[in-house]
Amino acid sequence: MYGLIGKIVTTPGNRDAFAAILGEGVADMPGCLSYVIARDPREADSLWITEVWDSADSHLASLKLPSVQAAIAKGRPMIASFGDRVETAPIGGHGLAAAQGAAVVERMNPAGLAPPTAYSHVVSVRGGRTIYIAGQIALDAQGSLVGAGDLAAQTRQVFDNLAVALKAAGATFNDVVKANYYLRDASQVAVIREIRANYFTGALPASTLVEVPRLARPEFLIEIEVVAVV
Repeated sequence: MYGLIGKIVTTPGNRDAFAAILGEGVADMPGCLSYVIARDPREADSLWITEVWDSADSHLASLKLPSVQAAIAKGRPMIASFGDRVETAPIGGHGLAAAQGAAVVERMNPAGLAPPTAYSHVVSVRGGRTIYIAGQIALDAQGSLVGAGDLAAQTRQVFDNLAVALKAAGATFNDVVKANYYLRDASQVAVIREIRANYFTGALPASTLVEVPRLARPEFLIEIEVVAVV
């Protein structure tokens, strides 16, 4: 990454107007991960600009964008002088993960909702890559049914299938943000919870469980689909 921190001093009384021009001109700049315009509380006409880019080349290319050139032309008469200017090499920090496209996941159980049983009431996601895993049933790699009439055996096979699918997409159960369970008999949910605890060992997703009269084939007792974000 490439960073730039610089000070601009505007002509008297024009700091906010100049900041507004900058704000309009910097939208949709390819490669810009962060662009912060801040007032200097010690000096009435000074601004500090803090920029983070994916590369120095992206920063140079931005100066040729019509919107940036228009902002420069419009704001130049308001510039009295330039202060310190420092190039940096950002290594991380809060907010940059989402800007770079990485997932920022927040799991919440708000006050006012009943305590959840091994799931999260709310999962908020910013950035990242979303992975949708189709509903998995108790078929092994050869397409044979595992655990005829045995909910526990079928559930373990379903979770093993989910693990394979998640791994193929570069994810794990810790990346799952939503899980939907479809059961033939919801009264056996304790069986599911006991087995699920062996797979969801860290962060817990939002969850829905539904009892259904049947699944795609009458011998299927459970189907689980998940959504993950990495």
